[in-house]
Formats: sequence, structure tokens, C-alpha cells
Amino acid sequence: MSDRAALSGCNFTATQHSTTYDYISPIKLDLAGKNKSEVNIYKKESYNLISIKEMNLIRTGVSQIALVDLHGVSDDLVEKLKLAATQAGRSEPVVLSCTVDISNEASVQAMYETISENFDGRLDIVVNNAAHMKPYKPLLDSDPSAYWRTWEVNIHGLLNIARAFLPMQFSTRASSNGLCTMINVSSSGALSARPGSASYRSSKLPILRLTESLQMEYGDQGLLTFCVNPGAIKTKITETLPEKVRDSFPDSPEIAGDTIAWLAARRVEWLGGRYASCPWDMEELMKRKDGIIEKDLLKMRMAF
Repeated sequence: MSDRAALSGCNFTATQHSTTYDYISPIKLDLAGKNKSEVNIYKKESYNLISIKEMNLIRTGVSQIALVDLHGVSDDLVEKLKLAATQAGRSEPVVLSCTVDISNEASVQAMYETISENFDGRLDIVVNNAAHMKPYKPLLDSDPSAYWRTWEVNIHGLLNIARAFLPMQFSTRASSNGLCTMINVSSSGALSARPGSASYRSSKLPILRLTESLQMEYGDQGLLTFCVNPGAIKTKITETLPEKVRDSFPDSPEIAGDTIAWLAARRVEWLGGRYASCPWDMEELMKRKDGIIEKDLLKMRMAF
């Protein structure tokens, strides 16, 4: 295994998965009566990562879901989500579509008001999935505005969403024992360096520390927050990568979708403030609970 692979923690569990498996099947999960918001910042395609995640969360029985995207959400995808729910034997959910620039506070506030009104001020789960990636170039060859836009979206955008929606999650937790779960999507790229990708990788690194800090600050109000690496998946955002790099990506969108749905459907309290990778075997990860807690693993630390 390469040093980069070792540093990225891809072998933390002895078994890894590139596609879904029975243990995390959304058909076995139950989020009936729960409300969920999905935050995206790049254009949707019929079979990209985001559509798959939404499909899988819908199959868990979530009753209301808000899809938040820079370019909006197609009516076709909304109908596909409703159909996926009924085909899984679930009630047809309310699907709310919002167009927003999450790096803009006023845009986020307007979106918050729309979701609050339509969800009656109730929100259980937020999947904070902001993503922007500039073309693969070294610093001096890159466009400074595109470089900074990556930080504006991946960090400022995530902060805007957290500031807007955490109070609604706390209220739901207090009034009806809501799940109060925020899943921040980071990347294994945050754990290692690669020439030409500094803006993206460095923008995903602070998410790990922010997640740990949010858990410390608001855990006593019921918040359960952790960050995930969705896997190495060919999505629209990766089209800026060199083909050699992109072609090496082994994971399917389903491994991210089903793992995030599985984690969202339960309160894995001890995972709060920590990092998990969707291709890891979740059953094995749960069995490692005691060792992870004892050694305080899956958090950002500098080795001395």
C-alpha cells in the first residue's frame, strides 16, 4: 500500500466496500416521521452521488426532505424520489426543492425561512455536502478567484448552513426528541497532499476540526455531528481532475448513499466529532468502538 493510501486511512477496517452491502441496506432502516435537509452546491445529474444519496435516504422512510442546490433541482428528480419511496414500501414523502448559493448568507437565510415554513420548524438531519473544486493546477498556475471560490463554498458555505439550521435542530430535539444529527461531508483528500489539488484538499481539512468543535460546543444540547469521506467516486465535480486520476476511482455512488443513510438513521453517540469513511465496513467499525474511544481515534491530531 502506498504511503498516501496509508495516510488516508483507507485500511482502517480490514474490509472495505466499493459498492453497497446488506448490513447498511436502507430498506432495513426506519426514518418515518423524520425531516431531513440535503445541501449541495454543484449541478445534479441523474445518477451522480447526490441523487443516489437522496434516493437511499428516501428509502429509509424519511417523511420530508429538502434538496438544496446552486442550480436547483429538476422536477424529474423530485418525482423519482417520490417513486423510490413508494417502491420501497414507504409513504410518499414531501420533497422540497431550494435554489441557493450557500456561500451567501442572505441566500441561505431565505432558504432557511422556506424550509422552516414548509417543515413547521422541524428538522432532524442535515447532510452538509458543499463541494467546489477548481481545475487541477499548481498554485501559481491557477485562477485566484476559482481557488478562493473553493474555500468560499466548502468552508464558508458549510458554516452558513450550520449557523442557520442548528437552532432548528436543537428545537426539534428539545420538543420531540429529534435525531439532531449533522453529517458534514469532508474527503479523504483532507488527510494527504497531492500536487495540483491544494485548494480542494486544504478546504476539506478544516471540516474535521470544525466538526469536532461543534460536538464539544453543542453536544449537551443533543447535537450529534460527524464528518464522512464519501469515497473515491466519479461525480460531476471530479471532471476537472486528470483522467488518469479519475479513472482510478473505484467506488460507486451507492456506497456513499447507503452509508450516509445508515449513519443518519441511528444515533451513534460515540462517533460524535469524529471522521468515518463510507467505504469502511460499518459492522466492523461499530465493533471497534471501545478501542476508538480509548485511544480517541478518528480525530485530527499532529504526530510528534
